[in-house]
Amino acid sequence: MKKTYLSHCIAALTATASLSSINVHAQEQDAMLEEVVVTGIRSSILNSVAVKRDADTIVEVVDAGDLSSLPDASIADSLGRLPGVTTVRDSGQSSQLNIRGMNGDFIQTTLNGREQATTSSETESLRWMAFDQYPAELITQAAVYKSPKASLVEGGVAATVELKTANPLDAAKDHTVNLKARLSYNDSAEDVGADANGNRLSASYIGKFLDDTLGLSLGYSHLDQPNSFIKARASADDQLGYSEAEIDGRTVQLPAAYQFQAGAGKDIRDSYMATVVWEPTDNVQLSVDYFATTFESEDIRHGVTIGALGGPGSTLTPGATNSQGALQDFSFVIDDVHQTSRTGPWIESRTEDQSSQADSSAIGINLEWAITDGSVLTLDYSESSGEKTRKDRLATMHAYESFEAGDTEWRERAAQGFTFSANGDEIPTVALTQGLDLASFEQMRLGRYEEYPHLYKDDVQTFKVDFTQDVEWGSVKSIEAGVRLSERTFDSERGTFLWGSRDGIHNIGGDQYCEDNVSNPAVECSPIALDDFASVGSVPGAPDHLVVNINGLADEIFGPGNYTGRKLWSRDWTFVESGALIEDTKAFYIMANIDTEVGGIPVTGNVGVRHVKSDVKAEGLVYVGNDAGTTIEDDVGATNSNFIEGSYGPEFSDTLPSLNLNFELTDSDYVRLGAAKVLGRPPVGQMKGGAGGWFDTTDDGTPRYNVWTKGTPYLDPFRATQLDVSYEHYFEDDGAVTVAGFYKKIDTLVQARNYAPGEVDFESLGFSIPDSAPEDTVPGAFNTFENAEGGYIRGIEIAGTKTFSNLPGVWGGLGATASYSYTESETEVGGGALTGESVSLPGLSENVWSTTLFWDIDNFSTHLNVRSRDEYVLNLAIPGSTTPVVAKAYTTVDFQVSYAFDMGVELVLQANNLTDEPNKQDYGVSSALGEYNQYGRQFYLGVNYSF
Repeated sequence: MKKTYLSHCIAALTATASLSSINVHAQEQDAMLEEVVVTGIRSSILNSVAVKRDADTIVEVVDAGDLSSLPDASIADSLGRLPGVTTVRDSGQSSQLNIRGMNGDFIQTTLNGREQATTSSETESLRWMAFDQYPAELITQAAVYKSPKASLVEGGVAATVELKTANPLDAAKDHTVNLKARLSYNDSAEDVGADANGNRLSASYIGKFLDDTLGLSLGYSHLDQPNSFIKARASADDQLGYSEAEIDGRTVQLPAAYQFQAGAGKDIRDSYMATVVWEPTDNVQLSVDYFATTFESEDIRHGVTIGALGGPGSTLTPGATNSQGALQDFSFVIDDVHQTSRTGPWIESRTEDQSSQADSSAIGINLEWAITDGSVLTLDYSESSGEKTRKDRLATMHAYESFEAGDTEWRERAAQGFTFSANGDEIPTVALTQGLDLASFEQMRLGRYEEYPHLYKDDVQTFKVDFTQDVEWGSVKSIEAGVRLSERTFDSERGTFLWGSRDGIHNIGGDQYCEDNVSNPAVECSPIALDDFASVGSVPGAPDHLVVNINGLADEIFGPGNYTGRKLWSRDWTFVESGALIEDTKAFYIMANIDTEVGGIPVTGNVGVRHVKSDVKAEGLVYVGNDAGTTIEDDVGATNSNFIEGSYGPEFSDTLPSLNLNFELTDSDYVRLGAAKVLGRPPVGQMKGGAGGWFDTTDDGTPRYNVWTKGTPYLDPFRATQLDVSYEHYFEDDGAVTVAGFYKKIDTLVQARNYAPGEVDFESLGFSIPDSAPEDTVPGAFNTFENAEGGYIRGIEIAGTKTFSNLPGVWGGLGATASYSYTESETEVGGGALTGESVSLPGLSENVWSTTLFWDIDNFSTHLNVRSRDEYVLNLAIPGSTTPVVAKAYTTVDFQVSYAFDMGVELVLQANNLTDEPNKQDYGVSSALGEYNQYGRQFYLGVNYSF
């Protein structure tokens, strides 16, 4: 089926008529931007070279014209081809950007100049932008500002990404319609039982009315594609990575757990865009912009998990080890399956529902008034909101001895074991022994159902006033000044529903072990048969196993609607991790635009300063103990009086000067210089309020107050000083070579810190011993986040473009563009739960390169893009937090070919991830399995129609 589908795609394109040039939609060039029009790849790249020559700041841009159709599923893929920009693949598609060795935490993102709410949160509140919520079809331009200027919204330590939607009054024609339809096919989806077929549809309209005084832009984009994968990893849940173990007198590297999964689902995204622009007079323009996306990701997983691998009650017989001491093969038998509290190992079949719903919207109103020929006043008000929900529920099945309904005694199957055979850093093989059969309806029963619903909200309200005045003050040609007031609120709600035990339940001689049955105690905590709700599934590397219909099973056991997540005092983290962070910001700037000569050399640019005042408040419950707090009832009726509502946080100010100078040495040679101080705020999850705690005593009986938190608002922002230099040489016969260097000195970073009792004064961290504590109480343990020493990031970027128009005939349409960046840093962050050792800054790959070969001949256009990056640190989501891991190097290959007919119809064939490159992660032993994810190749066949 795969070959047949692809052959039909190719045949549909090769059967076209004669070749003539693709119509390239030329846009008005903005001298501030390096413009890349991605229709007609040859003209696109040459246009970018020409605009870069006239730019007065260091910036990269992808430009789609009047919604003339970028080829990618999200704007992240388009941006990921720019020099110094890379992407992080999630579910096989790009979502997060890394720029110049820094991850999304250091990147500011705006839409039409306005700060945007995000839907990236997964296991904690996050700040970085989920770019897959922006379909490329609805974004007319995306710019990456590498050197900041005072008029840009603060927050871009790595860069500022500015997205734009179309201004209809700038359109070349009075009416433009673009229609796109794509059929898609994933060549590995059927291997995991997912629907391999999908589609992408979009429609846009731009119109001008009333003698070009009223403009209207409308756009809609729909995405429906498989969300499928196979996964294996040397961890599960909060059991992470490798540790040394002594076995038969040998020291080996043994993982805490193994997990094998197959995922099958759908990603469905619907996006809407609307812009109305009215110019009632020549000097007044009023515009209203609206953008919204709903993104439903169905994510149903099943597989086999082996937990607490190094725990008691088991026998491991080792085989060979590799050069790093990781076991290549071994056999494992559980001698006592009735270990409790997850201390002893277990083998399970598990079905998960990790589906999520992400909704975002943004609306802005802008009034621009040209008071005189040289004076412009702009007023702007905007609101942006994002909401992300994730189900995060699990059904766990274990093997039990035979028993009948109503029996008062039950136990797990005594004989359980497996053999393991490694396959380097790829998927290993596990085979069951001891007669264990995870696909047996006779052996397998439900032993655990759990749900941890996540709800994250992000709301931004902003008002801006900007004023520009033309002047003739020597080298200064205009002055810009402005004020920006904003309030941003991040909110999160947590809950849980718990029944049974993930490591198995039992009742032997009246001695029952059931980890949880508080959420719905009406349901007896005993193994439940699965006959009507299970089928047999498979996943590479693991034995066949039962897969349950998780919705039907929960409805049958607990009743529809009776298993929703709840706040429980028995899990007080559901209260502590629920709370808000409020950021009230006032920013002021003034900037002078320069156009002059120095020693006969033309110089342009800008110099300015931005002053930012921030008021940060975290709201949440804080533990005071001794029943001295407010009495609060949880969702099952239990009460607690040990917490009070807290609202606390700092105020601080920053002054951020910036300078951009551009020197035209000759007609072909340019030097650009940028220098600035920049500011970025820490990840939200590390700033949230809420603190749990407990009282105990020292060895001499002195009372002690201990605290744990998920973060603190007293973290300093990321502050950095940076310098950018660029040299550019332009060829007479089209093309250019550019070399750019950058240096960033980051003052402070953030790291997790666990203080031993008495090691730190609470007052220095924004906390104090509560008044309810005994008078002689001393500080105890403190688990939190804190600022750590920063360091430098520096690098070099080399880019070149060459066309071969001097070649004869059709070969004159050939060309190539390539970029390479090298980045290094002394900066490190804490290694987190996996290694405990410091690791490099998240997002930093030393070597990154991208090459595009293109060939445009008449109506035919094709290009092949290859992108590669070295290993880098990635923040891995774990329950309630994140921890850094090393993502291994990868190379991706994308290809597109199209043919345009003269009547506005264009046929397109596109293939992404042609080499089916997996995502691999290192969990501390690089030669052994860390995490392996494979998503398959994605093919698109479609048609564009413009008129």
